[in-house]
Amino acid sequence: MRSTLLYISVNDGTDTRIFKEMKSLSVDFDITFIGIQTPTSTTDMLPESCRKYFVKGLRRSPLTIAKLFFRVAYLKPWSFQSIHVINENLALILYPLLLISRHWVLDVFDSFFLKSASRMVNMFKLVLQRIIYGSASAILVTDEARLNLLPEWSRGKARVLPNFPLTDNASVKVKAEPVGPLKIFVSGSIGLDRGIPFILNLLKQDPTLNVHVAGWLYDNAGRDLCKHPQVTYHGVVHQSAAAQIAKQCDYILCLYEPNIANNIYASPNKIYDGIQAGVPVIINQEVLVSAFVRAQRLGYVLESYSPTEVTNILEDLKAQRGQYAHIAKLQGKYTWEAVEPVLIKAHLNN
Repeated sequence: MRSTLLYISVNDGTDTRIFKEMKSLSVDFDITFIGIQTPTSTTDMLPESCRKYFVKGLRRSPLTIAKLFFRVAYLKPWSFQSIHVINENLALILYPLLLISRHWVLDVFDSFFLKSASRMVNMFKLVLQRIIYGSASAILVTDEARLNLLPEWSRGKARVLPNFPLTDNASVKVKAEPVGPLKIFVSGSIGLDRGIPFILNLLKQDPTLNVHVAGWLYDNAGRDLCKHPQVTYHGVVHQSAAAQIAKQCDYILCLYEPNIANNIYASPNKIYDGIQAGVPVIINQEVLVSAFVRAQRLGYVLESYSPTEVTNILEDLKAQRGQYAHIAKLQGKYTWEAVEPVLIKAHLNN
């Protein structure tokens, strides 16, 4: 008889990391997934074998969160062999239920403590970390930088589970010398702090630029961008579909406004998605992982998230788009299949 696992998130299962984790865990566990379906949720990417429960509403609504809590309580989480919880804020909300559970894993890829500017949260940060990290059976983080941000006493139970993509079985062909209009792919969370001002400046400068967008439009800036005549919006798509779109483009946008620590310490899927697709990224140097991008020549590094002048940048992007053929050779180096044992072991060690 297989072990049972309860997977809890405020997402609807379309998040790339959640999709990968569910796919991997479903091989060894009988999974029950519970999440939130918003009015704009349009697709179900979860494995068919798992049981699914959704609370309907807005993710930031206190009423929706309260309904999620009681829905989780109704499922008797203590009866599962293991529980998977996405991010610290959800773990804090569910703490009374997790405290009486057998084994639970905290998966941190969008850290509450790095995002929050609340004086109250910062005042009680050490206490909250002791409550959350102290009660977790295991902690998963996306890279070494985030591991080192954890309290030293909690690092012994923490493991790095990188944001590598699923292997693309279609081999990446080295592109011919690029010609024609520049094409940029914008994916993931589409909002004001993810490079939209930069893209709008490029669109203003170049009437031939083509922008392809796929992902969640989480603010008005994202929705307005998709109305631009030079922009094509593909909706929320599966990773394999996003990879096919990326392969038709010259660059993948990977910008983060450095206004909060969570953005500075970002571990973008897009870098490794770009490796799988053989496509370079555009990233700003305020993001720490940009040093890796520069060292490995994985893309174009902007000196600032908000460059004052983009004409030269636009010319550079066009001139350099044929200089990244080496990326295709790295396809097999950064894959989800290589690191998924970290996820499985976190739940089996109970």
